[in-house]
Formats: sequence, C-alpha cells, structure tokens
Amino acid sequence: MMHPTTFIELSIVFSVIIVIAIIALLFPKKVKKMVWILSAVILIAGVSFYTARPFIVEHQTEKAVEQLEKHLEETYPGDAWGITDTDEHRMTKVVFLHVIFVSEPDIVYEYTFENKTIEQVGMWMLSGEPVEESGVKPKHSE
Repeated sequence: MMHPTTFIELSIVFSVIIVIAIIALLFPKKVKKMVWILSAVILIAGVSFYTARPFIVEHQTEKAVEQLEKHLEETYPGDAWGITDTDEHRMTKVVFLHVIFVSEPDIVYEYTFENKTIEQVGMWMLSGEPVEESGVKPKHSE
C-alpha cells in the first residue's frame, strides 16, 4: 500500500502536469510543443523518482544495518539480537533501527545511523511503556 505522503506528492506532480497541459492549449503551436515537452519531462522525472525511491531507501537501510551489526558485535560480543527498520520509505539523512536482544526480549532499543555514526537514542518495553516505569534495568544501555 502507498504511504499517504507519497500519494499526496504524486497527486501534486500529476496536478502540475495537468495544469501545464491545460495552459499549453492557450499557446501558439510552436510554444505549445515546448510546453508539452516540459510536461513530458516532468512526468518522466516524477515517475522515475517515485519508482527508484524504495530501492534507494532499501540500499540506505541495508548499509545502516551492516554498520549497526559491526557496532553491536564489537560492543556486545557473544550476545545475539534482531534488527528491524521503521518501514518508512522516505529518504532521510538519519536511519532509525530497532534492536531486540535475545537476552532482553522485552526491551526495544532504538539506534540512529547518520553520517556513519551510530547512536542509541532510546529504549522502551515491547508493551509500549517506558523502561523507567517498568522497573527493569536495561543491560544494553549505552
């Protein structure tokens, strides 16, 4: 299913193309051809971008997961964990990843990956409550 933001962005692109096409009808034949070409270029660029974006985000996330794996192997040798991403198909400078350690299956640790820097930015219980309120002392707090 398409993310609502993506739907809105695509709607704006297609609206701009439609407006340009309608405006093209008001111009003389020579200018009309240029406006149609502009409209086609915008359409091709928009479709190309929104087609490529999930692959770019996937590559960005894979790179972040690899770096986080290395970090966790160095920081917690002998421990095991699972890493998931946020499933957002947005291109951003910061990638958010969630880690659940096998030794602490009830706590989710959130890490960020930005400019090749990994940082633990938060943690919470799987139930959604803050770790501080649960009375559990996290073993992997950085």
